[in-house]
This record gives sequence, structure tokens and C-alpha cells, in this order.
Amino acid sequence: MSKFALITGASRGIGKAISHYFAQQGYSLILVSRNKDNLNQTKLELESLYTTNNIETITVDFNKPTEVESAIKSIIARHDTIDVLVNSAGILMAGHTNLTLDQLSELINVNLVSTIMTCNLVVEKMKLQGYGEVYNLGSTSGLEPVAKIAAYSATKAAIVSYSQSLYQELLPDNIQVCCLCPSVVDTDMTNDGRIANDLKIEPQDLIKAIDFVRSLSSGASMPTLPIRCKVIDLEK
Repeated sequence: MSKFALITGASRGIGKAISHYFAQQGYSLILVSRNKDNLNQTKLELESLYTTNNIETITVDFNKPTEVESAIKSIIARHDTIDVLVNSAGILMAGHTNLTLDQLSELINVNLVSTIMTCNLVVEKMKLQGYGEVYNLGSTSGLEPVAKIAAYSATKAAIVSYSQSLYQELLPDNIQVCCLCPSVVDTDMTNDGRIANDLKIEPQDLIKAIDFVRSLSSGASMPTLPIRCKVIDLEK
């Protein structure tokens, strides 16, 4: 039976890199993203490299939680098992008290509401199958709030707290939950010129982090894993 990894935000950046990792591990992939063209390009890249993997793509806007709920329910209904969930979909938005209601709503819908909805639905399926792995993308700004991105930090702090609670809740169900908390990662989302790209965390570092968590013995766990950016720590 094929092993399935469901990965959101899979068309670029961290999500795309993690998609390559699970394809290398022999998983069939269910890739979810808003950008249809980028998602199709990712699918073509993966299919050219991993010819035996089944790769399914779903286009949905995480700013529309009801559509996300419908899409995830449809995925769950079509698959006997979902072995791994990676919640990588997210947006970075600078600003704090100056954000408009529309901006704040989008930030919360994408980073929090749709992400938690996806996790809740998939976890219920994992409970029935008796196992699973969940990797949520938090941020160091969710561990140590950053003033210039206060609202973004708040969404990531909520994801960290949610993941930690989920970790405790799901221990008896043989479901591993880990919240990966990187600082600034070298993706197009952070390409604003403030920090040189070669000084940022590499997307491959997130892959190494997941691989490390998965390599731990059955008696060990790591519910939260910060990955710091040295150049930012040097500024403090």
C-alpha cells in the first residue's frame, strides 16, 4: 500500500522542498496550494525525478476557509490513509497597528484558521488509522514576538501553542506532532533585500530538521524545534 504525504503550500519555498524530501522517501504526494501554475510546475518536476510516485494536486485559496474545509474533506474521502501532514501554507505580512481589516483577516485565515482546520480534519483520520505524523510550520517570531510583524507573530504564536497542545493530546493515539520554528528562510517570501540570501536559513535545513525528528528513537519526541538565523541573533 502506498504511503501518502499531504503537503500544503507545496508550490514554492519550504513546502516545495519538503515535497521533494517525501518523494525521495517513497511517499505518494497530495500537494495543496493556491497558485495553480506553480503547483503544476512542481508536479512536473517531481514526476520527472520520481517516476514511481503518484502525485495529486489540489488548488485552493487558504484565505477561504470554507473552500479549504471542502477540499480537505474531499481528499480524506478519496484516500484510505494519510500518513504524513505538513502544514506549510502561510503568508508573511509586515505591519502591526496599521494593518487593514482585510489584511488582518487574510493573515489570520491563511496562517491560522485554514491551517488549524486542515490539521483538525486530517488528525481525525489519523486517529482512526492509528498512526500519523504532523509537521506544522511555526516561526521563531511565534516564540519571541517581533514588533515590526506583530500580527504575523501572533498567528505563529497561536500555531506554536496549538501544536504543543495537539502533541499532548495525540500521544496516546500514536500520532507524532512537531512544530518547526525557523527564523528567516531563503524563499521568495522573504526576498526583501534586508538580509543577504546567503545568510538566511536554507529550505534544505527544514528537510534536515524533519529527517532528524523522524530519526529519533521510539522513546524520544520533539514537539517544538526552533531553527535560528545567526545573523539575526547577532543583531540583538
